[in-house]
Amino acid sequence: MKDWLSKLRYSLAARLMLLFLAAGIFILFVLNITIGFALKHQFDRNLRPHLTQYLHYVQRELGDPPDRERARRLAERAGIEIYIRGPEMNWSSGNGDLDLAEIRFRRPRHGPTVNTPMRAFAIGDYRDRLVLRTRLGRHVAFLSIPKQSGPRHALWVVLAAMAGVLAALYTMYRLIRRLFRPVHVINDAVRRFGAGDLQQRIPIDRKDELGDLGRSINAMADEIQRMLEAKRQLLLSVSHELRTPITRARVSTELLENSALKQNLINDLGEMEALISEILETERLNSGHAILNRTPVSLRQLVDEVLEMHFPGAGIRTRLPEGDDYVMLDASRIKLLIVNLLSNAVRHSRGAQRGPELSVKTGQRSVCIRVRDHGEGIPPQDLGHVTEPFFRADRSRQRRTGGYGLGLYLCRLIVEAHGGRLIVESRPRQGTTVSAQIPLENKESEPTGEAVSTGLCSTNER
Repeated sequence: MKDWLSKLRYSLAARLMLLFLAAGIFILFVLNITIGFALKHQFDRNLRPHLTQYLHYVQRELGDPPDRERARRLAERAGIEIYIRGPEMNWSSGNGDLDLAEIRFRRPRHGPTVNTPMRAFAIGDYRDRLVLRTRLGRHVAFLSIPKQSGPRHALWVVLAAMAGVLAALYTMYRLIRRLFRPVHVINDAVRRFGAGDLQQRIPIDRKDELGDLGRSINAMADEIQRMLEAKRQLLLSVSHELRTPITRARVSTELLENSALKQNLINDLGEMEALISEILETERLNSGHAILNRTPVSLRQLVDEVLEMHFPGAGIRTRLPEGDDYVMLDASRIKLLIVNLLSNAVRHSRGAQRGPELSVKTGQRSVCIRVRDHGEGIPPQDLGHVTEPFFRADRSRQRRTGGYGLGLYLCRLIVEAHGGRLIVESRPRQGTTVSAQIPLENKESEPTGEAVSTGLCSTNER
């Protein structure tokens, strides 16, 4: 019920419908007051004199003191019941009697006129009859008039009217939703475009303001896509062109005599080559047409190779599967994923009391690769941006505090290319944990995405 009310408050069509309903109720309220006042004024000016004249005729017919025979003939002729109460006479033309305790008389707003002081009267309801009370000298006469009965099936008429009103409201609500349907289409398209689906466009079938808005958003999306493609092509071109001079510089450096300067030059050129390789790999994965070369991979052997080749003596603690199970993954890209995650962990563990930790878990349909460091952590305001390209929490971009800002971005692209999800968790001064949740590919189906929903990468071990 709470969710339904929340959706109702959020729905533009529902809010507009409620606004119309409130406006209708207000209009009916104003009309009721206005018409009621007009009818009362009409009664006071036009109908009340006739009613007073009628009572004057009844008083004259009954006489003072009242005459029973004349009262009986008047009751038969007018089709009413007459009750007379007084010191000389207690008489009624009907079979029963009035229970005056059940009648609440109400006087008209205006009393008797000066010229007709005896015509003062009061009106009351008694069961299914209308009772007029008037005075005859020392006696009081009660005229009991039967009310006109309504339809025999009044309840069904009311229910039918209510059903008609509800049907009209529902029809109006559906029409309003149809009118605002493009808002939901535009919202869905913009959300998908913002999530990175640059091919998404809004289907336009309207020739109104909402249609113009959709066409404007489509034009904006086309322009953004052209700008991003131009930027991508420039980045790829520059990266490819840089490889040749860097290779020549590397060859020339190798011919120098051994010295600290030579080693520094070789290290710098190696970093430039690694950066270019990461840029090219990033663009290949980000193009949306990356082809994974899935082969049977032993994660235990792959981790051992990475530690032996890239991190000898780094003090990395591991927690690996007991067996030597093989899973279907792209070995080269998973190796690049582990290298980048461990490089970040080693860099941010300098000065920490504990070294980085690497754990690998394999399930029947999913794999979890988690790397944890005990460094300074990531500020909360930067946590949601660390997987963006070229983002650095250190705004000064010093080499000792980080790379070029492509490592975690490339890791995210590798995991997403496998149909998985990269999760970054961090607490200031307590360290950072990066978990790669990767679904495995079945022989009969596509990647299932189970890793995202299973507990393999739960962080309750912390």
